[in-house]
Amino acid sequence: MINELSEYIPNVHFELVPIKDLVSNQEYQRNLSWCHVKKAVENFDLNQVNPIKVSRRNGINYVFNGQHTAEIIALASGSRETPVWCMIYDDLDYSTEADIFANQMKNVKPLLPYEIFNANCEAGSDTELLIRGLVESYDLKISPGSAPGCICAVGALETIFQKYGYEMLDRVLKRKW
Repeated sequence: MINELSEYIPNVHFELVPIKDLVSNQEYQRNLSWCHVKKAVENFDLNQVNPIKVSRRNGINYVFNGQHTAEIIALASGSRETPVWCMIYDDLDYSTEADIFANQMKNVKPLLPYEIFNANCEAGSDTELLIRGLVESYDLKISPGSAPGCICAVGALETIFQKYGYEMLDRVLKRKW
């Protein structure tokens, strides 16, 4: 069965590799954003860490996706000795790495604001639960689409709450409905 499906299974293995043994200076890579790294360290969550994609060529571990992840973990842990999970490809050449880097996100469907909001509610996020509770106190519902009694502008609700607070969101909802 697996042999029949092998063309859909990447030829990789997973390995813990110390950050100091990773190289990420390929020409196709984005410039490292230390602003992004520092912000991510402030909100570090181990459960949000993805494996780093590595092409092992001539015994060197070239990162072709995950250089920011490596730097975030190094800064958060205080050590480049910290090992990270790597998805290792042993059979790629430089141009294939660059092609994967350039095209791997082409068919990824980004989450919509409503989907993120809903998932945060299910996760028990205080902010989203407070917003949902306030909206529902006016007999309204947060919805992915426009319908009577529904609010689909979840991003606007969150922005008002984050910038101006609960009271302002309450006044906006009170006036509108």
